Amino acid sequence: MKDFKYWDNLHRNENLEEFSSNKTGLLWLKTKSIIRKGLIEDFIQQNKITLEQTALKPQFVELFDLLSNDIDKSHKLLDEYIKTISNQQIENIDIQQLVSELYKLKNFEWGGDYQNSLDKYLVSRYVKVQNPSFDYLMSKFETEINPAVQGYVLNSWYNYWRGATVK
Repeated sequence: MKDFKYWDNLHRNENLEEFSSNKTGLLWLKTKSIIRKGLIEDFIQQNKITLEQTALKPQFVELFDLLSNDIDKSHKLLDEYIKTISNQQIENIDIQQLVSELYKLKNFEWGGDYQNSLDKYLVSRYVKVQNPSFDYLMSKFETEINPAVQGYVLNSWYNYWRGATVK
């Protein structure tokens, strides 16, 4: 079986294809999605799981290892938990107002090039350039960098909240 380190290495290197076709990889991603202090505490309490580790990163490894013992059951636990948290967040949102806000976005320009990765786009295009110049970089903010960042943020915002309006 492929362990935590295997999936962590794939994720760090942005080799994401295998995650979508492997139950263990998908379990790793779902577990990663709840590795926030409040979320993991709530999840382990609700599911009567005891972790020895107290720091988040070691908790991620320990929880993934525990959940890997019964992958199908763990998927169900995580799916239910994630759905519950998502529904709680959406309860306090005025959906009609949100839809109205979403319709304000007219252009869908991602602002990145490789797998919609804004940071890689910015680094390759403006940081690691042949002739680095402060003035050159400053000249690109209004015409190229700001629009790229704006496009990325707006489209990410749209995609995130569009999901909340579809039920």
